[in-house]
Amino acid sequence: MMWPVDVIREFERMRRDMDTFFSRVPTYGRGVYQYPLVNLYDSKDDLILVAEIPGVDKKGIGIQYNNGVLTLSGKRELKHFGKSEELRLEQPEGSFEKNIRIPVKIKDSEIKAKFENGILQMTLPKAEEAKPRQIHIES
Repeated sequence: MMWPVDVIREFERMRRDMDTFFSRVPTYGRGVYQYPLVNLYDSKDDLILVAEIPGVDKKGIGIQYNNGVLTLSGKRELKHFGKSEELRLEQPEGSFEKNIRIPVKIKDSEIKAKFENGILQMTLPKAEEAKPRQIHIES
């Protein structure tokens, strides 16, 4: 018995699955995970962003917020060991820029950032209209 199969649709699904699979390696390029690696958390009053940026001095990190998009940028330079031959390179090097869309309205004048041991932690306070509010039921 033959099953009705849309071959083109099936090839497209397989292509998307392969793109997703091969894009999960942290790189500077396009993909699911781009350098720096970022986690974004939602609490009642704030969003908390944590980014791993090892090997970069805090003076070399640029942070910009504009129209709902937070941009992290900088340049990471690895230490070179004289005339040694590179046998394996897994740590990314060079300039980076990552745009993170912030899903709620925030008070951009109150954003705070701290950088310690290669970890950037930012607190993005939510605007009042973005905070959850309790709705009371009238009788």
